[in-house]
Amino acid sequence: MDFKLPSMKKILILLALTGCINVIAQPVYVDRVGFKMESIADIDIGWMRTYKYTTAPKGKTLGNRTYTTKQIGYTQQFVEWMQQSYLPKGCLGDAGYYQNAMPKISGTMGSYGNAVSQHLTALPHLYGAYSKVYMFLKKDAAGKFVPQNNFAEYWYIEANQIQYISAPVSFISSPDQYYFVMPYYYSGAEMGFGSHQSDYDLLGFSTHKNIQLYTRFYIPPKIINDNPHYIVIMTKNGKLPFENVSIGEFFERAELQLPVWQKVGNYTAENLATARQNLARMKEKYRTQLNEIATLRYPYGQISFIDFVNARPGNRDFFDTEEGVTKFPIQKVSKAAWEGCKTDQPQWIVIRWTLGMKNSAFNVHMMESILNNFNFSYVYNYFFGATKPTGPYQPLRSPSSNEPIVLEEPSSKAKAATADKSIFYFEDFSTNAIDKPAINWNGSLRNGKKAEVKQLAGNTNKWLELQGRDASPKNIQYPLPQNFELSFDVAAAKDIPWGAKALELYLGTKSTYDQMVSPAVKLRIKAGYWGRPGEISIEGKFAGGYFANVKPYFEATGFSNDKQLNTVKITLKRKGELLELFMDENKVVEIPKAIPATTSFNFLKFIHISSDSDLEKYYISNFKITKQ
Repeated sequence: MDFKLPSMKKILILLALTGCINVIAQPVYVDRVGFKMESIADIDIGWMRTYKYTTAPKGKTLGNRTYTTKQIGYTQQFVEWMQQSYLPKGCLGDAGYYQNAMPKISGTMGSYGNAVSQHLTALPHLYGAYSKVYMFLKKDAAGKFVPQNNFAEYWYIEANQIQYISAPVSFISSPDQYYFVMPYYYSGAEMGFGSHQSDYDLLGFSTHKNIQLYTRFYIPPKIINDNPHYIVIMTKNGKLPFENVSIGEFFERAELQLPVWQKVGNYTAENLATARQNLARMKEKYRTQLNEIATLRYPYGQISFIDFVNARPGNRDFFDTEEGVTKFPIQKVSKAAWEGCKTDQPQWIVIRWTLGMKNSAFNVHMMESILNNFNFSYVYNYFFGATKPTGPYQPLRSPSSNEPIVLEEPSSKAKAATADKSIFYFEDFSTNAIDKPAINWNGSLRNGKKAEVKQLAGNTNKWLELQGRDASPKNIQYPLPQNFELSFDVAAAKDIPWGAKALELYLGTKSTYDQMVSPAVKLRIKAGYWGRPGEISIEGKFAGGYFANVKPYFEATGFSNDKQLNTVKITLKRKGELLELFMDENKVVEIPKAIPATTSFNFLKFIHISSDSDLEKYYISNFKITKQ
């Protein structure tokens, strides 16, 4: 029988997979809060219920709106498409469908709130579906994950949505006409991008191949609601069916609405007269610009009746130019599109999701699943394509699929460390692919990403980049040896600013990072500037007079920011109660009574606090722990 030996690359992949198999930590529950999110982050928890609609949908009537059988059927399909594309991980999913909210009179909203609520009747005919993922969980009596509370992130697919991707201009709106501004942010937008570029770029949203053909933008938090939104809109011709409103139309609507809001707010007749006088003055001021587009600054801070009362000469009004202020056009849905929304043909499809916790693994997994698994082109062709899909919906990628782990050849140092029985742990990241997260390390997220392995110019090593993140080895066997030598190389790029946060190494006696609440040792180092020495410090938290009278800082001679790559080797040597700190071969400090001889370390982590610029980061490599 003929057979082939597996290739070295396949052996390495197999070894990597074997090395990545760890005993999964038990979920950690906090009373009345729920399981700690990081303790369940890698668990495929899934859906409370998987929906498969096997009976024919039924139309329904809500108020004066009628939703057809087809429209209800579309929303059921939306639910199925979402569940076929996304498997909730580290959270628990639920799903359902809905139609327009109906306006109601409420005793708790007040006269203004009730008046604005009536504007819902002017919204286009809407029907959609949601996925709701709960992040704080507990277990029921049967041992199943259930929501601890109602905190959740959302994914929506909707026909004809406008209410939650825009902010209403309530003053000129009414039960028969809805006006809004859409605060879109995207690279190169005429309205300006402000400080939201990194959010727009998050996880490749701005350039992602699966959504490039469609209108897409980002809405920051607190603009529409508390959480940020990522929006993708599909239309037949790529144009949104919204009309810009002129300054003249704004004034016409305002003139009609002034007495309405005077009555709602119970303002005096004198106030109304003043408001009308100021409106007339503004109409005269803009008489040559009445056909220009009316634009407003950020939609929070709604226009009110009092704004017209206070719009006296010399005061800034709605349409004055404000340098550096982002403004958006007032818009309305075109009459043809508004009528078309009632038919079985959606006028536009909105796919949107919240990302209130971009540095939590469950929320990142949800967004990655939407971008990479959801079949946007199928949905477009289903509703707007010249040729309709002939088969059922299929996601672009199975929601349970994982990117294969591919390891590269270990370095000679890594091979030697594996063979050396005195070496307790070694990592030089040599088997890790460049620009990929460290395979056998846990860490926090920043901008939705974990720390990645990098190749630095002029250096053959591979380095773990720490920028506003933390990282700790997955497969290290705790406790550390009672007596050990711990060392690592640290690098800083040229011109790292002096104000950049320090790199820290934390050695703890508990199995989690607790900011030195329990006995621990913390080492801090930061680069100097213009060739001057950096700073290094070491502190310990132990009872009984340990770590007493240790200087708060020492000069980190030779570690500055003037070279293309600034590197130094840090070594900690522990023997009984003694602890020594070295930079390269130079002893920085010797602490005879540093650590109780019976103390064992059960946790270690590298930490770099949030950075303000791309220069503010450090790199580590050749991390080694040797038994002494």
